[in-house]
Amino acid sequence: MNHIFTIFIFLIIPFLVIGQSPRKSKGVIVQCDSKYLSEIIQSIDQKRQSDIKFKSLGSQGSLFLLTSDMNDASLFDLCKHHPGITAIEYNYELEQRIKPNDAKINDQYYLGLIKAYEAWDITTGGKGYTGKDIVIGVIDDGYDLMHEDLSSNIYSNPDEIPGDNIDNDNNGYKDDVAGWNTRTNNGVHDTKSHGTNILGVMGAKGNNQKGISGVNWNIKILPVTTGNLVSDVIEGYEYILAEKKQYNNSGGTKGSNIVVSSYSGGLSKAFAADFPIWCGIYDKLGLEGILNVAATTNENDNVEEVGDMPSTCTSPYLVIVNSTNQADEIDAATGFGNVSVDISAPGERILTTDLMSKGLYKTESGTSLSTPMVAGAIALLYSIKCQAFDALLTQNPKDVALAIKSILLSTTDKKSTLAGKTVSEGRMNISKSMSKILEEYCSLELAPVGSLKVNRVSWTNGVLNVDYISEDAKEITLKLFDTSGKLVFTDKIIPPVFGEKKLSIQPGIQLPGMFYYVSLFSENKVASKGFNAQDPTK
Repeated sequence: MNHIFTIFIFLIIPFLVIGQSPRKSKGVIVQCDSKYLSEIIQSIDQKRQSDIKFKSLGSQGSLFLLTSDMNDASLFDLCKHHPGITAIEYNYELEQRIKPNDAKINDQYYLGLIKAYEAWDITTGGKGYTGKDIVIGVIDDGYDLMHEDLSSNIYSNPDEIPGDNIDNDNNGYKDDVAGWNTRTNNGVHDTKSHGTNILGVMGAKGNNQKGISGVNWNIKILPVTTGNLVSDVIEGYEYILAEKKQYNNSGGTKGSNIVVSSYSGGLSKAFAADFPIWCGIYDKLGLEGILNVAATTNENDNVEEVGDMPSTCTSPYLVIVNSTNQADEIDAATGFGNVSVDISAPGERILTTDLMSKGLYKTESGTSLSTPMVAGAIALLYSIKCQAFDALLTQNPKDVALAIKSILLSTTDKKSTLAGKTVSEGRMNISKSMSKILEEYCSLELAPVGSLKVNRVSWTNGVLNVDYISEDAKEITLKLFDTSGKLVFTDKIIPPVFGEKKLSIQPGIQLPGMFYYVSLFSENKVASKGFNAQDPTK
């Protein structure tokens, strides 16, 4: 019986191999301290007597691409056992996420579905409350930056002198006047159709009597050209990260005010567990205040079961998009997953910008087009002219990114064909998202901030009322003591971002004595105030 089973296994293995195209990789990506890199390479060389080459994937100095004359599986195995390497993944070739579709249409039907016209009554994009440019970081294979409907919306680095081969702005990249090309290590971009399609959806110039309108009439797009390997995309994200860090660290005087990134590529039938470095980049970007939008596969896959990258990455700062068709239903060829795929946007027969050789404008389909639509919508939301929203963005950009994601997902138009298919179960509605931001973030002023202080305390009919000031929105511990110092009640409170800092708590206890004290604890700071429990006016 055992012999029969063995023969059966050998018979089916060729069919399994034939049915799946093997992934192509070019080296491995590792995360390690740069000071240990030479030691790591030397250690591997000694074991296999192989010539190891490395390339840094960013200016931060902890991510590297290793290649050698041995096969990648052997290199991966040697690296994963080295104590100096904290994360490792294969450098696979990636796929673009677009479905060829040459049918022409005369208008942009999708703008009506996502309620762009209504949103434009409030803002058409471009600048925030204080007049600073809002920037979208885009990763793709190349772009026609001189396109008649794109050129005025391309970001230009004011601190870089073109062509002098000097890193004038000290961001680690020479001559990055209009973004970066990771393939050529300079600021000159390849001219490609796919990337040009992406830019048109999010930011073709609006109201200029030419071509089409992007989701933003006005915007600044920071293009990053990458190759078709995982390492290329990571390197592209590292450039976007460096630009945003410089902006934050300089108080907005240098770098780029990038609020969202867009990437319309990926790796089908792959899981996040095998790509810790790729997935890890989204948290790094998010902590600097960048919300990241990426496409799911164009295959009818449940990504929870068969996998997809970056769909299965779990970063809260990542928004995964699938596509709907012209009938406003889930597309027949799009990935789905009620945990990993967040939101839907139109992706069938999308009229957008293209190369001059293709007539400047073309209709395309796929999640490649849905993704920049969502990224463009996020950038549009950031352009709301609201002082309180802008103040919060300045104080805490990472929390604003999470709030924008939450609002975007909670204001979709629910569709029966999307039920159980995505987290939001709906197709994006920009107007609803914008209205919710105006309601939740702009109807009230920011809550007062200052040194921790209890202004007023009263006890009325079993309710403890506390009027206070705190430095930020971090958690505070409230404690209630009697005159002997005995703790009679405690609670955790989160100060509001907007409105007044006033508490009304029902502790569910009696206060038989006359005098009590309320103390607020925030990290190493304490503020206290006494009150008369028998006189509600004191």
